[in-house]
Amino acid sequence: MGGAGRGKAIIVLNPAEPPMIMRDTVLCLVDDGDPAAITAGVTEMAEQVARYVPGYRLKQQVQVIPIADDEPLDTLLGAGAPRPRWKVSVFLEVEGAAHYLPAYAGNLDIMTSAALRTAELLAAHAGAGVPAEALR
Repeated sequence: MGGAGRGKAIIVLNPAEPPMIMRDTVLCLVDDGDPAAITAGVTEMAEQVARYVPGYRLKQQVQVIPIADDEPLDTLLGAGAPRPRWKVSVFLEVEGAAHYLPAYAGNLDIMTSAALRTAELLAAHAGAGVPAEALR
């Protein structure tokens, strides 16, 4: 979806009492790009998501760190993959609206908000005569 050549997701379930607000860390290895443009792009996307998921926010500034030429990455990349130039770290927090679910259930609120936003976009495009296939 985002153009990544490879991806991995790890879930950590925390039985803490009181429950913790949902936090996510997104780590990327990027082959090319300007650090300022990467930071601006991530920040803009976070602002766009926050328009339909009000509790969605960057927890701290985007980190873009250069990768040293001698840093071992072979096990992460696979054979023939281009060597990345940047490590990008994004730290997010999603606090739920607490309408029906507790505020710490941001993971459920974000799915509901994203589904609603997708339905609104599909309806708007359908009203404008845009076929659903063009939205994929």
